[in-house]
Amino acid sequence: MAANPFFMYDQAALQMANGNIDFAADSFRMVLVGSGYTPDQAADDAWSDISANEISGTGYTANGQAIDISTSNPAARIIMFDGPDQSWASSTLSGVAYAVIVRDADSNGALAGTDIPCFCSELEDGGTVSTTNGTLAVTIDADGIYRLSLTVAA
Repeated sequence: MAANPFFMYDQAALQMANGNIDFAADSFRMVLVGSGYTPDQAADDAWSDISANEISGTGYTANGQAIDISTSNPAARIIMFDGPDQSWASSTLSGVAYAVIVRDADSNGALAGTDIPCFCSELEDGGTVSTTNGTLAVTIDADGIYRLSLTVAA
C-alpha cells in the first residue's frame, strides 16, 4: 500500500538543525501505530507520546523494524529523505492507522521513551488497515519519505 505523504515532526527538524540527528549515521525504526493515536506534529517530541498506541499482532515485533534513511539533493534547494519500502509478511494485524519513523538513539532496536519521532504517515485516509496471515506493506513514494525545501530568509 502506498503511504500517504509523511510529515516531519517539529522536534525532529529542530534536532536535525542542531546537529543531534544524523540521518546518514543514526538508526531509525518504522513503527505501526493504531487509530487511538492522534498525531500532533508540534507537540509529539518523544516516543513516549506515541508508544501506548503501537499495534501488536502476529508477524509484528514491538518497536517495529529497522529502516535506513538516506538523504539526497535531487534539485536546487531541496533535501530529500528516502528509505526502502517496509513490509510485515505473514502478519495478522488490525487497526493499523499510521507508520511512524523514530530515531533509535542507542541503536539497540528497543525504543526508549525519549527517542525522537521523525516522520509520520497516515496509511489509509481516515481509516485503518488490517491483515489476516498476509503482508502489510508500506510503500514509500518515489519522491521519498519527505522533501525539505530551503528558502532564503528575506
